[in-house]
Amino acid sequence: MKICVSEFTFKAFEELLTDSFINDEFILIDSESNIVHGEGKPDIALVSYELMFKALKSEVFFSKYLSLIDGCLYVQGSWAGIETTQAKALISHSKNFSHGGGIHAIPIATYVFAQILRSVKSIDAHIKMQNQKEWKQMMSVGELTDLSIGITGFGGIGQEVARLAKSFRMNVYATKRTPVLSDNLDRLFKPSELNEMLTKCDFVVNCLPSTPDTHKVFSHAQFQAMKPSAMFINVGRGESVDEESLAQALKEKEILCAALDTTDPEPLNSTSPLLIITSPNNNTRLLSTIITMLSEAEYDMDSSCPNKVSFFNTRIRKRKNIPNLNPCVFPLISR
Repeated sequence: MKICVSEFTFKAFEELLTDSFINDEFILIDSESNIVHGEGKPDIALVSYELMFKALKSEVFFSKYLSLIDGCLYVQGSWAGIETTQAKALISHSKNFSHGGGIHAIPIATYVFAQILRSVKSIDAHIKMQNQKEWKQMMSVGELTDLSIGITGFGGIGQEVARLAKSFRMNVYATKRTPVLSDNLDRLFKPSELNEMLTKCDFVVNCLPSTPDTHKVFSHAQFQAMKPSAMFINVGRGESVDEESLAQALKEKEILCAALDTTDPEPLNSTSPLLIITSPNNNTRLLSTIITMLSEAEYDMDSSCPNKVSFFNTRIRKRKNIPNLNPCVFPLISR
């Protein structure tokens, strides 16, 4: 088979890719979607984050890429959802498409605790003092033991967040539509009990997908229900959060801070209230109130590639007829 992958990703993971696809040919493309190695039409396309964000920024690039992979037997996306325009286009241009659901639990959960520790340990303030060559004592709690974390959406990512939380000896709560047993969960709430859960939490982690039921689940009432000392972290879909309500909650100090891995839209437009309240022209206290990071967009390397290759080999390589994959086993969408 001929496998299409970006030249950048191939160079970063050349040993892994060549060892995993010993009998296959690679078609490598550059940042303009030009073939720089190999020839012909690919049978398989691995769409790295690098390519996804390029597609978000350049219609010309994405149009050329779609033409290249049109009719592909199988396309593997990097991201978990299928609601974006780009994902829908990939689906329509391939015979079989799979999203990346299930491969991001560890890196995203790690991101969550990187941001929690960034806030609790006052990392930004320490870096600022270091850069200014200042030495002074800082008063910060710096402990997570016995604090409470609430997770909305208890799928793969939510469960990994819970596992890490328990390693810090935290109280772990979550919302989920269906009952689930977990040694890392102290209490499971129904979605209708969200506000009750929020009142108990020092940290709130949103892992919800984008569906009609989750649209702007986090709005004014939810932020008001949180503790003034609470931190809000969104690693779910941007559409599940009302950005105006979040901006207002930060401005009025209804919550302490927020870390955003996803927004709606991505990137935020210049008139977004979240950008306005964090601009240098506003009160400087708001600059440290919100932590805005698009973590995946800032990666220089597609960290999900090893997981995707392993996923492909264990779930697909052993099956001779790719179109007949069981969708219950693999998140496959057949055209």
